[in-house]
Amino acid sequence: MNLLQEPTVHVTHRLILDEIRDWSAQILEKPNSEFNGLPPCPFAKKAWVKEKVRTHIIYNLSECDQIKNQCPDDDSVDVVAWLKFSNITAKNFDKWLDSQNEKHNGIWTVGFHPDHPVDERQNVFEGNGSPEYGLILIQSLRHLNKSSKQILRKGYYKNYSLEDYKHIKKRIDYEG
Repeated sequence: MNLLQEPTVHVTHRLILDEIRDWSAQILEKPNSEFNGLPPCPFAKKAWVKEKVRTHIIYNLSECDQIKNQCPDDDSVDVVAWLKFSNITAKNFDKWLDSQNEKHNGIWTVGFHPDHPVDERQNVFEGNGSPEYGLILIQSLRHLNKSSKQILRKGYYKNYSLEDYKHIKKRIDYEG
């Protein structure tokens, strides 16, 4: 279900969902020299247009289990706004992500805690004044890796640090 299309969504939730969509359009979908002229997420615009994005608002990380269990093995993505991020440090959130991906069952999880350092490669996004939240992306590992291999050939990762590049390669190898 796409929460953006639900008429009874709480006003705060709607602000968050609108902000996520705006962030995607203004930041993720725009070409960026840091990514060899490609957008930070070259597949985001197409996913929104083809209605391959499912949005969720959660309070507890345990709610991601159900989302992961329902995630299809296709080119769709679940975008999760996590409201109770202050209950866990960014470091412990990263450990949680690692534990999710150690037992991935073909579904990969990435996320951003509000206390993570700002990614200097990204353009600044002001937002719309919605409450702060963590962001979690859940998607098929097979399709994520297929997409990563496509953009690898286009030089997308050329400005990545060696550590970040090794992390991507490890994920790609993790599938097999």
